[in-house]
Amino acid sequence: MNHVTAEVRYLNSEWKNRKERPFIYSKSTRQENTTKHEVEITDAREIAIDGDLDLDSNGFVLAEHKTKLSNFHDEMAVKGIYDTEIAPMLQQLTGASLVKVVGHQIRTEDPKTFLGAYSRYLHCDYPLTPSENRETNLLGHSIEDRTYAWYNIWEPVDRPAMQNQLTVLDARTLDLQEDICEYNFTDKRDGGYAAIPVYNQNHRLYYFSNMQPGEALVFKQFDSRPNKAFVCPHTAFYDPSVTLDHEGRRSVEFRALCVFE
Repeated sequence: MNHVTAEVRYLNSEWKNRKERPFIYSKSTRQENTTKHEVEITDAREIAIDGDLDLDSNGFVLAEHKTKLSNFHDEMAVKGIYDTEIAPMLQQLTGASLVKVVGHQIRTEDPKTFLGAYSRYLHCDYPLTPSENRETNLLGHSIEDRTYAWYNIWEPVDRPAMQNQLTVLDARTLDLQEDICEYNFTDKRDGGYAAIPVYNQNHRLYYFSNMQPGEALVFKQFDSRPNKAFVCPHTAFYDPSVTLDHEGRRSVEFRALCVFE
């Protein structure tokens, strides 16, 4: 099985024992509060071909997304495929009774902001605990006794992702009691916060080499159901084995809520 050895940033371990949350919203705060660890990142293509990946066990899968959209830099055009392409794909993958795609973000080699750049540290998109009204406000009605999960759908656009690919942490190797903290991703205490892991040598990380437009990495970001993969921390990584010069990575990510009966 192919793998690469690369550096990945984790939250500094001293934050495990603090009640307050660290701030990571700039290059300097990222360097202050995270540390690089050399890790082995396994190419999951062979595992996927053998059918040994499961969204509710590993927390991630590779899916096909053959789109009719030709320009992912057209904001309204991308929104137009939420209900016609992304939601049906997720519904088929998850068996959800309702799928609501809530937004997307394009990342390029020329970011305008820190949060718009390739991620340079392992993180999750949401907090450990759900917002009391987040799902209700989104749907316009209460979920009531139904369960739900949040997903991230990540895809290369314009060209294959040859460098700064996305790696995800296998949810089976994540200790939710010991490995996860929360952090502020803006410079304000009430500006937004999410979850972030500290290093654990038992973690196993995966990526899909040479991802093409039309391929989608779908991974879990929160799940209210018991005995299911809860979350897959993720980050971009620099692959030292890719020695040729390549054009910068361009990608789109969608976030979506799935509701289950």
